[in-house]
Amino acid sequence: MEKYYAYLDECGGYGFNDSVLEQERMFIVAAAIIKESDIEVVNSALSSISQEDFGGQEIKSNRIKGNHSRRIRVLNKVIKLPFNIVCLVVDKREILSAHGVRRSKKYFYEFLNQLIYNELRGAYPFLRIVTDEVGNPEFADEFAKYVRSHRKPVTLFDYEEFDVVNSKYVNAVQLADLVAGTLSYVYEDSKRNTVPEDIDYLKILEKKLLRIKFFPKSYDELLFEHPEGDNNFNQQIANISYRKAEQFIVNHSRSTDDYVRRQVFTLKYLLFRFKYNSLRRYISTKELMSALVRADYGHISEQAFRSKVIGSLRDKGVIISSSPKGYKLPSSEKEIFDYYQHVSGVVLPMIHRLNLCNESLRLGSNNALNYLSNNEFKGLQIIVDAMKQNDHKLEISEQ
Repeated sequence: MEKYYAYLDECGGYGFNDSVLEQERMFIVAAAIIKESDIEVVNSALSSISQEDFGGQEIKSNRIKGNHSRRIRVLNKVIKLPFNIVCLVVDKREILSAHGVRRSKKYFYEFLNQLIYNELRGAYPFLRIVTDEVGNPEFADEFAKYVRSHRKPVTLFDYEEFDVVNSKYVNAVQLADLVAGTLSYVYEDSKRNTVPEDIDYLKILEKKLLRIKFFPKSYDELLFEHPEGDNNFNQQIANISYRKAEQFIVNHSRSTDDYVRRQVFTLKYLLFRFKYNSLRRYISTKELMSALVRADYGHISEQAFRSKVIGSLRDKGVIISSSPKGYKLPSSEKEIFDYYQHVSGVVLPMIHRLNLCNESLRLGSNNALNYLSNNEFKGLQIIVDAMKQNDHKLEISEQ
């Protein structure tokens, strides 16, 4: 299994008084995940971007600031590179004193370290974590201490390293800085208001975003807000789908079974899309399987994906709607109907053909060949009988 590098940088800082929160409500940590075999390609491309767009200086979000046309130009170059993103977004305003996190800067950073470290170590068995020593040295120092004191392999074969570097000399850390700073224009109120309506930074980054973890949990629920009377949204369906998905992830996030790990990853991918109105679309089987490969979960057949990933999730009570367009976590009645109609369109014709087959065999053998009467097919016989009875009622009603 190939080694991965996680290059970390952050946007935001410690501080909970009203004047600080008014300007800096969010603390964002971005990890740029890159395969070891792709690092040279990424670093070379970032050096070219540095020359073209930053005069040879570091690629830093603060150098772009509110120049959104320049930010989009840089992002459009960056998203072509082979990397993915895992992010932590903390809403400091929603952290109550009861959480214990606000007690001191040390506790705050230690808690953030726990969140992002657990997210990374559970997903990548062979990982080298690299963080910036310059931007926020206190965060980097605390993160280094946390990793070194909590480093415990999930399995016997796990491998992990940790480095603190100067981002000036490590291009990939600059990539994490750019992503974290860009996401601040999505989540930070004081910045989001400066973004033109036709610019959607999440949309630009969506194919690179493997996971955005929010804290506190209540922040997730804010993402379900819809205009009153929105016919494309059902709060009850959304809440049930969301809770079922989160419950599965919590219960199985430490599993070492390959297919359960694929299920957790796929569900996280669907859950991320589920949380944003602009991204609430069906995700094709091809996209989900490609995401699994990019995250180093290996190639599996489409049949294995449908039965052992999606099918197994459904067997465990996770609600996943499907249509010819793909899969998604449902948040509306229409999406539930889509799933029911999809199943009906597949299952009912199969049952009808099965019944025609059985009737032909019975007719040709003078009822000697009636396989639906076998005990092992008793369930099918019940369904066939119910369909016949329903067809009979429809014929009578139409006369």
